[in-house]
Amino acid sequence: MLLERTVYASWIAGAVEALPPDCVSVTQGLYESVGLVFAYGEHLIDAVAAGSEDARLLGVRRGSPLLRQRRVTTTQEGRPVEWSDDRYRAGSVAFSIRNSIGANPLTRLALS
Repeated sequence: MLLERTVYASWIAGAVEALPPDCVSVTQGLYESVGLVFAYGEHLIDAVAAGSEDARLLGVRRGSPLLRQRRVTTTQEGRPVEWSDDRYRAGSVAFSIRNSIGANPLTRLALS
């Protein structure tokens, strides 16, 4: 259903490695173990074709459509914590995005 590739900043990597293998949520585990709060995340969501490795790992044909979510997460002070590239099989996930005048404005990017 999901292929997640995440890289953690070197300053927090030791705390991530110390989490138990059955840790359900790295975010919650880091909060409980070292008090780290993931305060801000920027997400970019697009569609990509499955390459050979992704197709093999997800059990789909090469070229199959995947929903990709790329994320950068920071602390309240803006210090980067993680970079993630998640790939979802078609039909396996739906995202709900809400916005309001009181929230940060949405940004549209033109891709060329």
